[in-house]
Amino acid sequence: MFGKLEKSDIELIEAYLNSYFEETIYFQKSLEQFRKGNPVTNFYGYLQNGELIGLFQFTNKNSLIVHYSDSVVLGNLNLLKAIKHHRPKYIKGERDVVEGIYRVICRTLESFHEDDSLLMGYADTSMKYQAQIPYAWINAASEDVFQELKFFINVENQFGRNVKSINDISKNLREMLTQQKYYLVKGDSGLIGQGLIEEETEEIGIIGGIYVEPAYRQHGIGAAISIKLTEQLLERGKGAFLFVMTNNSNAISLYEKIGYKILMPYRILTVRYQ
Repeated sequence: MFGKLEKSDIELIEAYLNSYFEETIYFQKSLEQFRKGNPVTNFYGYLQNGELIGLFQFTNKNSLIVHYSDSVVLGNLNLLKAIKHHRPKYIKGERDVVEGIYRVICRTLESFHEDDSLLMGYADTSMKYQAQIPYAWINAASEDVFQELKFFINVENQFGRNVKSINDISKNLREMLTQQKYYLVKGDSGLIGQGLIEEETEEIGIIGGIYVEPAYRQHGIGAAISIKLTEQLLERGKGAFLFVMTNNSNAISLYEKIGYKILMPYRILTVRYQ
């Protein structure tokens, strides 16, 4: 049976996510918010004999996050109806799971684009390397760094996002600087690198947004930023994770060098409906 889940189903959701932790890491932050009564998401589940065998999360950011343990869920007409109703632009999950969802909705699509990534997890409880670079760390909100519009435009372009205004960019990042969830690196000519903890729960954190200006790459700045962010999570007693594009062999090698290990392949499907 496929249907919408309520707060009374939280124990079922938690048990399911614990059973498939690495495959469902995208769900962790939303579950924490759902538990606290923050209505940022809609959870749907496929129940069989009183147990979940599929979990589907429609977020307020036009995304469907999906996981199932039995492909029988793909044959349920109500799943297709829910997708048609919410019309998510992004479908996220473990690679084979997303491929299964694509087969369900492919006839309703005008176009689609696949982005394959790898989930990597830090394999130890302490960091063995130091984040030493001959540049200044910016991790205090009092630093007036958000006037360097060109740097932030470069960041947005790097990750394929729509360029925001400087006010939009700085709105949340100032608070993150104070909380040491966001690091900037400054060289003689201005800002040259950044990275942040993109998602954080009581148990885990996912780092990302690692960017270094082209002229300063291959100088250990990306590694140093990654080490700093990982240290913050480890000091809080949390597991550290990150996603890296499958074809970015240099980044994969960098993360493996500082202690991350590949866990599994993920996919984001960007779709456009007919």
